[in-house]
Amino acid sequence: MSSETITRAKIQIKSRSNLIDQALEAISKTGENGIFQTDLCKAFSLDSRDGSRLVGNLEKQSLISREKTLHKGRWTYKLVTKKPSAAEEFSKKPIEIVSIEGAPCLRCIYQHLCSSEDEASQYSPAKCIWIEEWIMTSFNRPIITQQNPETSNL
Repeated sequence: MSSETITRAKIQIKSRSNLIDQALEAISKTGENGIFQTDLCKAFSLDSRDGSRLVGNLEKQSLISREKTLHKGRWTYKLVTKKPSAAEEFSKKPIEIVSIEGAPCLRCIYQHLCSSEDEASQYSPAKCIWIEEWIMTSFNRPIITQQNPETSNL
């Protein structure tokens, strides 16, 4: 999608979070070419101050990057969405209940006292013998994965 297409659209906005979502979507649709901040402001009928705040918010969340550039004789920013890192992609995967099955923390009577931040506390995951035993027995347990019926015949 080109900058001209976005500017002609004059998108309707209902809330601040909706504005942020739609702006991020508009920026990501431009791909690696990106969009100029001035064009984004025009598309959403924002003045330069509000546009700068919006883009700054997206940049603080590490969703986009902006690069200062000269466009039509004026200084502006070129906005491009950031590609998620491998760690971020991994963190988006759903957690399976099997991974915490039998964890002692879920039934521990000292859970309210347990803290990984207080090194002086006798109740911490680093000092817990129950967690240690659970981990050691987990390594010895066979891993059962659910297979997709379509791929199990391969």
